[in-house]
Amino acid sequence: MYLQIVIATGLRQEFTYLAPDNAQGQNLPKIGLRVRVPFGRSERVGLIVGLSETTQIELSKLKPITELLDETPLLPSELWQLGLWAADYYQHPLGDALMHLLPAKLRQPLPNHLIQLNWHIADVEANFGKAKKQQAIWQKLQQLAPEFNLSQLQAIGIKPSQLKPFLDKEWLTTSYPKPQMVTLQLAQKGLELNLEQSKIVEHLVTAQGAFSCNLLNGVTGSGKTEVYFHAIAHQLEVGKRTLLLVPEIGLTPQLLQRLEQRFNNRVLALHSDLTEHQRLNAWQQAGLGQADIIIGTRSALFTPIPELGLIIIDEEHDQAYKQQEGFRYHGRDLAIKRAADANIPILLGSATPSLESLANVQRGRFSQWLLTQRAGQASSQSYEVVDLRNQPQQAGISEQLQAMVQIQLELGHQVLLMLNRRGFAPSLQCQSCGTAAQCPACDANMTLHRSPPRLHCHHCEHQQVVHLYCPHCQSNQLKPLGQGTERTEEQLTSLFPNTPVHRIDRDTTRKKGSLKGMLEQVHGGDPCILVGTQMLAKGHHFPNVTLAAILDADASLFSSDFRGPEKLAQLLVQTAGRAGRAKIPGTAVIQTYQADHPTINILVSQGYNAFAEQELASRQQSGLPPVGHMALFHAQAKDATQAFALLHWLGQQVQNPELQPLTKALLMFGPMPAFMARRAHYYRAQLQLQHPNRNQLQQLLKKLCQLLDQHPAARKMRWSLDIDPQELG
Repeated sequence: MYLQIVIATGLRQEFTYLAPDNAQGQNLPKIGLRVRVPFGRSERVGLIVGLSETTQIELSKLKPITELLDETPLLPSELWQLGLWAADYYQHPLGDALMHLLPAKLRQPLPNHLIQLNWHIADVEANFGKAKKQQAIWQKLQQLAPEFNLSQLQAIGIKPSQLKPFLDKEWLTTSYPKPQMVTLQLAQKGLELNLEQSKIVEHLVTAQGAFSCNLLNGVTGSGKTEVYFHAIAHQLEVGKRTLLLVPEIGLTPQLLQRLEQRFNNRVLALHSDLTEHQRLNAWQQAGLGQADIIIGTRSALFTPIPELGLIIIDEEHDQAYKQQEGFRYHGRDLAIKRAADANIPILLGSATPSLESLANVQRGRFSQWLLTQRAGQASSQSYEVVDLRNQPQQAGISEQLQAMVQIQLELGHQVLLMLNRRGFAPSLQCQSCGTAAQCPACDANMTLHRSPPRLHCHHCEHQQVVHLYCPHCQSNQLKPLGQGTERTEEQLTSLFPNTPVHRIDRDTTRKKGSLKGMLEQVHGGDPCILVGTQMLAKGHHFPNVTLAAILDADASLFSSDFRGPEKLAQLLVQTAGRAGRAKIPGTAVIQTYQADHPTINILVSQGYNAFAEQELASRQQSGLPPVGHMALFHAQAKDATQAFALLHWLGQQVQNPELQPLTKALLMFGPMPAFMARRAHYYRAQLQLQHPNRNQLQQLLKKLCQLLDQHPAARKMRWSLDIDPQELG
C-alpha cells in the first residue's frame, strides 16, 4: 500500500511513502491519521490524505513511514472536509492548512491516544518479587485508584511509558471517556427580552436543524449578548452545544465570566493566551463532549464539537477574524461554511456590520434582525464634534474636552478616551536637522516609549535605547512628536491629579491577569479615566462611563486603503457606544480637524446604517469588494528588484492569450510597493487582481499559483497569496 502524505512544508504537493510492514487490522493506515515520516535528514509529522495500491514512482526511491501516531483520525469528517475546502478556496498548501487545524502539540510526534485515555486499576493481588521500581510506581498509582487520566498521572510524576508492565499483566485497563449528556443548567434567570430581541430568538428556535445565516444588527448596548444567552439556553434544552467566537482575547474573560454566572453548564475557553498544553487539553475535552459551551478566538473555529447546534460570531465585522500571516483564512467566513456543512444556524452580531454581511443581506443570502433600542433604561448617546482647528490643546486633548471630562468626574462618573496609537509619541525628532528616529529594518519611524525608556518599532519589534544626542547632527534638541497613549496618560494624570487613570493597550495588558485587574477596578464604579487603544472599543460593558471621546478621528479619514472609511466608521461608532449604557445618558465626543467631512457628518446625523448604505453604493460604482472580488499576491526579498521582477513576470502570465476566458473582466494593478515597502529587512511588493466573478478569479489564481510553484525565482524568496484581503499592504 502506498500512502499520500502532506507535511507542513509550504510546498503544494503530496509525498508518497510505503505503509509499514505490520499494516494490518488496527494498524491499517486510514485517511486523516497522523504519521511520523523520514523527511530529508530529519523526521516530520504528516497527515495521510490518500491510499493507493499503485504508484508511478520507483519502489527503490520510496521510504516506509516511521510510525502511525493515531488509531483513529483526530479530526472528525466535517472538520477534515472544512480543512480541504479552506485550503482549496484560499489557495494554500494543503499540508500547512490541515496542520493548522490541530493544536500545536499535535503537530509534534505525540501519540494522541494517551491524551484521551482513562486508565482503570484492577482489583488484584500484585506480586512484584524483586521489581522494586515497579512496586513503587504501583503504590503511587493507588493514590489515583480506581481511575485516572493523563493529567493526574503527570501530576504524580509518572510517565505513560512506565505503565506498560501493568498493562501487559492486565493490572491496568484503558477506555475512552464517553461524551456526557447535554442539559440546560441555569445558575440565574435571564433578563426579559423586548419584542425585537424575542423575534430573533424565536427564529433561531424554529430554525433548529437547518442552515440559516442571521445578521443581528443592533445598536451598541441593545442587548445582543442577552440574545446570545437565550439562544444558547435553547440549544442546551434540546441537547445541543454552542460555539461562541469573539475577536479579541481581551473579551474572552469578560464573556466567560458572564456565561459562568448565567449557566451551571460546562464552559470551555480556547484562545492564544493558553499554554500549548492547556490548549491541547481544552481541545481534547471539547472533542470528547466534556464541554457544553465553547468560547474562543478565531482558531477555536477548528475545535471538534459533537452535537454542535449553533455558532455565534460576536463583533462579526472585526478584522481580527482574518488571519494576516501564513494560512490567511477569514474566521467568520469559514464559520459560515462550517454551519452550512453541519446544517445548523449561525448568528453574526455587530453594531457596525461589515459591508460584506450587509451586501449578503441585500442579496437575500443572510436574514437581518434589527435591534434599534438600547436595552433596559439606557438611552441613546448624543454626539458632539469638537473642531480642533484653532482650538488650544494639551497632548491632543482640547480645552473643550477637558472641561467636559471635569464635569463628568465631578458628578461621580467615568470617562473613556480612545487614541489608537500606543507608546509615548509616534516619533522622536531632532529639532535642529529634522531627522526622525527611523527603524533600521523598516520604512517606519520608531515609537518612543517611556516605561521602560526605549524606541520601539511596532512593525518588526526592533527596539533600541533612546539617544541623548541626534546621531546625525549631534544636537541635543530631541523632541517627542505627536501623542501616544503613554503621553496622554501622563497629561491626564497632571490635569486630574485626584482621579485614577487606567491605560489599556497592548503594553499594559501583556502580563497575565493585568487587564482583568484593571477592569475589576473600573467595574467598581468609582470615578476614573480610561485611556487606551481600540481594545477599549471592542464590546466592553462600562455602565458608569458617561463620556467617550475619540481623540484623533482623522488617522483613517484619508487612508489609501479603500476600506479606510468603513474602518473609521466602525471604530467611531464602537467607541461612542461605550458611553451611556446604564440609566445616565451618555455623550460621544469626536475630535477632528475635518469637522465637515461627509463620513463624520452622516455618522453623527444619521447613524452607521446610513453610512453603510452610502459606502456600498460607492463600492458598487468602483467594483470593489464586496461587489467585486479581490486577491493580492505578495512578494518579499532582501533585494527589491527580485520581488518586483517576480511579480512583473506573474503579470505577464496573466496576459497569456490562453487565460483570456478568465481575464476578460479582470483589473490588474501593479506590481507596486506595499504601503510599507520595507519591513524587517525585506522589500515588499504586491500585485492586485480584481474581478467581478469569484469563480473565474479562483480558477485564474489556481493557474497562477501553479506557475509560481514552477518558477525558479519563486523558490528563493517569500511569496504569498491573500484572497479577500482585509488590508492592502
